[in-house]
Amino acid sequence: MRKEILFCIVLCLLVPFHLSAQSKAEKKFERAVAMMAKTEYDKAEKLLLDIISDHEDFQSAYLALGEMYYAEKSFEKAKGMLLEVERIDDKYDFNAYMKLSDIYSREEKYDSAIVYLEKYLSLVPDGERYAERRDEASHLISCFRFRIDALDNPVEFNPKNMGPNINSANNEYLPTMTADRSELLITRQTLFDDGRQPEEGFYMSVRTGNEWGKAGKVFDVLNSENNEGAGCISPDGRFIYFTRCYAQDGLGSCDIYVSERLGDRWGEPRNLGKNVNGPYWDAQPSIASDGRTLFFVSNREGGYGQSDIYYSYLQDNGEWTKAKNCGKVINTRGKELSPFIHPSNGRLYFASDYHCGMGGMDIFYSVLDNGRFVSVENMGYPINTSADETSLVVSPLGDYAIYASEREGGYGGLDLYGFELYDKARPVAVTYMKGNVMDRETGKAVKARLQVKDLSTGRIATESVSDSINGHYLICLPIGKQYALAAQSPSYMFHSENFSLEDHNPEHAFEKDLELVPIVVGNSVVLKNIFYATDSYELLESSFVELNTLVRLLEENPTLSIVVEGHTDNQGSEQYNLTLSEKRAEAVVGYLKEKGIDSTRLQAKGYGFSRPLETNDTEEGRAKNRRTEIKITGK
Repeated sequence: MRKEILFCIVLCLLVPFHLSAQSKAEKKFERAVAMMAKTEYDKAEKLLLDIISDHEDFQSAYLALGEMYYAEKSFEKAKGMLLEVERIDDKYDFNAYMKLSDIYSREEKYDSAIVYLEKYLSLVPDGERYAERRDEASHLISCFRFRIDALDNPVEFNPKNMGPNINSANNEYLPTMTADRSELLITRQTLFDDGRQPEEGFYMSVRTGNEWGKAGKVFDVLNSENNEGAGCISPDGRFIYFTRCYAQDGLGSCDIYVSERLGDRWGEPRNLGKNVNGPYWDAQPSIASDGRTLFFVSNREGGYGQSDIYYSYLQDNGEWTKAKNCGKVINTRGKELSPFIHPSNGRLYFASDYHCGMGGMDIFYSVLDNGRFVSVENMGYPINTSADETSLVVSPLGDYAIYASEREGGYGGLDLYGFELYDKARPVAVTYMKGNVMDRETGKAVKARLQVKDLSTGRIATESVSDSINGHYLICLPIGKQYALAAQSPSYMFHSENFSLEDHNPEHAFEKDLELVPIVVGNSVVLKNIFYATDSYELLESSFVELNTLVRLLEENPTLSIVVEGHTDNQGSEQYNLTLSEKRAEAVVGYLKEKGIDSTRLQAKGYGFSRPLETNDTEEGRAKNRRTEIKITGK
């Protein structure tokens, strides 16, 4: 404030008085300026009021008072003085119009705020010196017009406090939950009355039925002597990415770490390394449901504003790619914070104080199309208000959201509120697939890498890792598509499934336990994602995903040899089906050879319909009998 007032002094000294005949008034004004320079503001105010009492058109005095009141945040008094400046000569000082616009916007009188911004633009000089200020004024006009429209067209919003099991007298914020909505992780800032700095820590609530249990502190390794907060639990509940500040192994003031859950315990956190973290503030991570794409906030150099949202991608070798800025569609010259990538991976929610909003920090969302952000939309009023709104998460179904807000009737400070999300702001609904991965022969849990691909595109839809203690896995998938699942673990044949979620009810989990077959001579597995043209041995392109997985298995196990077995249903003659099954097996072997697998490790064998798995009396049974198997013949 002091700097602003001193700026006012310089400004007032430079403006012409237009009152050469009133030497006494000029001398009083000079004394008032000198008093302000000595921070004797009360005396300066009295002297300036005396001047305008005697000289009602002394613009410099009105302007000096207006500037001083504005710097002291006495906005109503500042407005009165600045309006007098305009009354006397509306071209006297264009900077006064920026302040009048700001005052009217604080009063939520946005039409008047626009009027004064337009007056400012009509008077501000052309040229590079004022280019940034002209851009800022034009931006504010757009934002005030947005606010007028938002207030006239409120969105559906009925927030409900999540209650004393979640909220406390302290601040609760940055919520994150698992895809099955069974666990809610929150950051709680504990405030102390004895002058100690506020302390952040993680709290977890477990859902039973429709009720959230009492949030308890996560003791393990996630709450240490360092300052931890701003965590993100992965949709499968297996990983927590979080912010840790001032740690011994940190690269900057705050870094992003990850901890993996094994059974019921969290593992020792690992710093994500220099490709993600740097010598700045890196925080507020959000992991996509593919388990590979991480969004976070950083104030590093080279960004668009005070803090930007970045992303990094986890490679097959376990290293993160060098973080990249999400670009100017998302980031602005202001602050972007608290990103949340929805499990559909098609919509990013975040907070910003510069994209046009209701004032302060607002919540926005951006649509992702083929990996690019194509638009930014404000969540609307009254979700957003003139106060700060941040840290929103949306359920996998897209119908329910949780965010932090300080509202009347809360438990103290920021509380978490839940609400039904209106239609336009909803992302594509996703369901989740869950089960356990076990050894087929022993029934013991297996830690396996699970990868699901969209059969229509061949692109990875999501990835996950099953728990080595209990074998549990959970993965998120958008509904309305067909998928191929592959589960891989060292010393095991890969397991494959194909399934459709085209007609699946997203409110219910798609459950599937997986049994992995050890790499032992004589064992065999069915390749469930190998497809041929009807009555043909031509491999369809949708088979290449699975075939390439088989290629990698053979490359990783260079002594492994297999026989590819073809099987059919009983539709048609025995000879026809025998020939068809042989040619299909040979087509698979031919593909493997083309990919560089030594032919001495490969055999092809057709069995026609002589070895059915199910009855051939039903279409479902015949579909299971039409299959390609691989059997281990040597290792």
